[in-house]
Amino acid sequence: MKYVRSFFAFLYDFLVGDQWELFIGPILVLVVCALLVRAEVPVDAVGALFFLGVVAVITLNLTISLRHAK
Repeated sequence: MKYVRSFFAFLYDFLVGDQWELFIGPILVLVVCALLVRAEVPVDAVGALFFLGVVAVITLNLTISLRHAK
């Protein structure tokens, strides 16, 4: 059981680390895009929204990181 717990602790640290926003943000963007696809929104619009959503998440995280660095 110790090895399983250690593996999941490593996996959490590897995937999430200190920047949980970069882990949760793209997942939320994917969920929103999946809901839009189910609502029969055109795929081109969903693809553009996905791209803009991921760029927004990265930009927001970079802005927050730079503010904390001062």
